Amino acid sequence: MNPKYGGAVRAACLDDVERLRLLFTALGYPQGERDLSAALTAHSPDRFVLVHDRGEGIEGVLVLHLCSPLHVGTARGLISALVVDESLRGAGVGGTLLAAAEAICLERGASQVELSSSMHRLDAHRFYERAGYEERRKRLVKRLGST
Repeated sequence: MNPKYGGAVRAACLDDVERLRLLFTALGYPQGERDLSAALTAHSPDRFVLVHDRGEGIEGVLVLHLCSPLHVGTARGLISALVVDESLRGAGVGGTLLAAAEAICLERGASQVELSSSMHRLDAHRFYERAGYEERRKRLVKRLGST
C-alpha cells in the first residue's frame, strides 16, 4: 500500500531508492554501501518517508519521526531530513512536503514539530522561518562509535 498525503505527496517505496540515495547525498549524507532499501522497508509505525512526485520522478523527500517523550504530555514530530532537487528549490516542493508532515503530526496528536538544519544552510533557515519555524534552542551532538 502506498498512501497519498495530498497533491503530489506520497509515501516512498522501493522503486524510489536510487533517487532517494541521490537526494540524501546532495544534502550531505552520502549513502555509500548502506542498504537504503532495507532501511526504507524496516517497519516503524512512527516514521514517515514522504516524497514529492508529480509523475516525472521524485522531486523531494522528507523524513518524519513521531515521538512521545515521557516528560512531555503530547507527541512531537521530528523532521530528520528534507531535501528538494536543487533545480526545483523555490517551486513549492519543500512547502508541500512540510505541510504534509505537519498534517500527519496534527492527525497523530503532536503538539509541535521540530527540525535541525546545518549552520551553513542559510537559505534553508529562511525557508523554515517563512514556514513558521523559529529558532528555539541549542542542539548538542556526540558521535558514538565509527558510524
